[in-house]
Amino acid sequence: MEGYVSENEQLESFKQWWKKYGKLVTAGLVFGVAALAGGQWWRHNQTVQAEAASAEYQQLVAGLTKNNAQVVQERASRIISQYSSTPYAAFAALALAKTKLEQGDSKSARTQLQWVLDHSDQPGVQNIARLRLARILFSEGQNAPALAMLTAVESGDFATQYEELKGDIQVALGKPAEARAAYTKALAGLEPGAAERVQLQMKLDDLGAK
Repeated sequence: MEGYVSENEQLESFKQWWKKYGKLVTAGLVFGVAALAGGQWWRHNQTVQAEAASAEYQQLVAGLTKNNAQVVQERASRIISQYSSTPYAAFAALALAKTKLEQGDSKSARTQLQWVLDHSDQPGVQNIARLRLARILFSEGQNAPALAMLTAVESGDFATQYEELKGDIQVALGKPAEARAAYTKALAGLEPGAAERVQLQMKLDDLGAK
């Protein structure tokens, strides 16, 4: 406000300016403070959620260690329902699927694995769920759906397991050439001294010569 000859003129000018723009300035300040507070609240809430989910998951793991299906069921269900936005939810669903499968309830196991595929944003976790789901389908004789799950997807670090299961499914479908190709890819992904090579080589040998 340079150029004014007196403090009174400066004050009067400020009053006029505030009368015209004061509400906008106040609203902007309130919005800024609210946004800052909201962001801090969101981060705090996320931390609280993660800590609570972690505590529940530790109890779930203890239940798995002791083969306590009831504890696994209770803890996993709580994590999935109350902390679905945390990474622990996908791990809880995987654990619950394992327990259900051991109980002979493959339908519930499939449901949990599909939940992981639908909700997890972690490629590695999705690959585990997809592989396990495909194995269940294969064990139930649903060869085509099992093979479809493993096709045209990025398998990442699970490429060897994917290719071996593809080979098993192709054998069941009566397609030895396709099975041989899949087993060969699986072998190529293993280290020379890997124990899994023996079983894969036996599967290849069982197919006979080309």
